[in-house]
Amino acid sequence: MTKSSNTSWDSFHEAVTDLQSAVDLGVAQSRVDELRQRILRGRSLTQVRTGELPRVQRSDLHLEADETPYIDVNAVQIKYTASGPRHNSGRIIGSSKKFRFVGAGAGTELPWAKIVSIASEYGNVIISATTARGGGTYSVPDPEYVAAVLEGALRIAKRLVLAPGQRDTRSIPPNIKAEVWQRDGGKCCQCGDSHYLEFDHVIPLSRGGATSVGNLQILCHKCNLEKGARI
Repeated sequence: MTKSSNTSWDSFHEAVTDLQSAVDLGVAQSRVDELRQRILRGRSLTQVRTGELPRVQRSDLHLEADETPYIDVNAVQIKYTASGPRHNSGRIIGSSKKFRFVGAGAGTELPWAKIVSIASEYGNVIISATTARGGGTYSVPDPEYVAAVLEGALRIAKRLVLAPGQRDTRSIPPNIKAEVWQRDGGKCCQCGDSHYLEFDHVIPLSRGGATSVGNLQILCHKCNLEKGARI
């Protein structure tokens, strides 16, 4: 949890303590409990989006040997046509390699590299992709949570993505250095310092990280030492 979120949580508890000591809450207690649950859920969704993903186990999942499933949930694919919306029942499966919708009709299978964004809107999960047939609208029981898991998987995958057949080494090609330098503005991503700068793997090579633009950042020597091999 970040320092700011810790501060918000502490402030909330202080406010609740003051309220409880000042008045007989009665009906107000239910509002306090509701607010507490909303804060806890918000914190949980944030953790999922940033990479603390669940793992699912189902015997009927046919995935690749090195593929890790994060979510498997019943869903209805909604396609909007001139004659009205069409519904196709099935399952959404999100893994370390791709997004899948397996339905009674034609399904969808997309590697994370082809997905642009994932959002929860109007009670549905909206997938935007680089291909016209890839995106879609999906009705699921808990769209906020499903979108959070898929977004977390997307973020991790885009940091780890490596071109097929490319070997990952500590040598960073000049064009990748130039792109990372331009993106980060030639300064440390942590403290903003512009001296003693180094290229850092967000996900370390020792933990499977790639030498790619999405997995590199600029850190000053001090911040890089403090980070070490942590993600």
